Amino acid sequence: MDLYDLLGVRPAASLAEIRRAFQKMSRQVHPALNPGDPTAAGRYAAVTSAFEVLSDPERRAAYDRGDAPAHVVSATVTEVVFEGFDFSAAERQPPANFRDIFDSVTSPGVRPASVRGEDLEQVARITFEESMHGARRRVHVVRHDRCPTCDGGGLVSLSPPLPCARCGGAGQLKARRGHMVFSRSCRDCGGRGATTERPCPRCAGEGRLIQSEWLDVDIPAGAGNGTHVRLPGLGNAGRTSGPPGDLTLLIEVEPHPFYRREGDDLHCTVPVTVLEAGGGAHVEVPTPDGAVTIEIPAGTQTGQRFRLRKRGAPRLGGKGRGDLFVDVRVVIPTVTDQRGRALLEELGRLYPADPRKEMAHGTKS
Repeated sequence: MDLYDLLGVRPAASLAEIRRAFQKMSRQVHPALNPGDPTAAGRYAAVTSAFEVLSDPERRAAYDRGDAPAHVVSATVTEVVFEGFDFSAAERQPPANFRDIFDSVTSPGVRPASVRGEDLEQVARITFEESMHGARRRVHVVRHDRCPTCDGGGLVSLSPPLPCARCGGAGQLKARRGHMVFSRSCRDCGGRGATTERPCPRCAGEGRLIQSEWLDVDIPAGAGNGTHVRLPGLGNAGRTSGPPGDLTLLIEVEPHPFYRREGDDLHCTVPVTVLEAGGGAHVEVPTPDGAVTIEIPAGTQTGQRFRLRKRGAPRLGGKGRGDLFVDVRVVIPTVTDQRGRALLEELGRLYPADPRKEMAHGTKS
């Protein structure tokens, strides 16, 4: 049966709603309240198992994805014993404690559950050259680390043990409802009557402390704006021995005055003279690995693009490189003297052209 249906909650229910539904359902099916019902123990075990899955964020996420939970702890029914009737105490002690004792029976154990630590994210800024060749950054991190006093467990041993404060050392708790007297084993001390552990005084039982440290992080070649460098286990430590979270560095690359990056490809603009564009030339183009000479054919126009294969940014993981795209920009000189104008006019007579011819054709109806 669906675990949410078993507890009578919706799939989007909060942890508080799941807990309330479990306690309500437990009161209905607990074997102590259903004497003689051979199915009560099985129903209670199923409800408890459903709660143990849905109250744990990781196991609940696995269940929602359709994955089988890693494990479901078998439900154990704490025995509630009916000890008979006590008429002498009926007038002095009202039956107000029965719900308290029953709620404590149907609640999870007193030891806090282990919780995975939170993931952390920081920004690391690098230069364009570092993004091409890789870099090492020293990163300052403030995070929760495992408490050295309790080794992350949140509890420390008591020597010698102290009498249990909950049951006064008796190992049993009693409650009345009307003239009926019920008893159960004390969960705080496990029925031993003595407390052998207490919350760690250094971390207040959380199992972790805030600390500041410096980490040397290798940023791979090819990292660009928005690249995430994930460092497993370097986030916040988990509560009460829970696994740590991860630290993620969000990479920001300083802009370059010449190159523009799109994915793994680089783009740049190279200026050429009128003579080089008109008659053709060999032009030196800077690349991240050094200058490369390309051929500019005669008649090259502004905006014409040339492609240099595998001269772009390295792909992450060492899987090749992108390309470098070179856009040509023809630089027109400013002619202010009479001789220069005469030369341009002669050039126009030798190579007549109408660059706006297509525009004129486009206006005809």
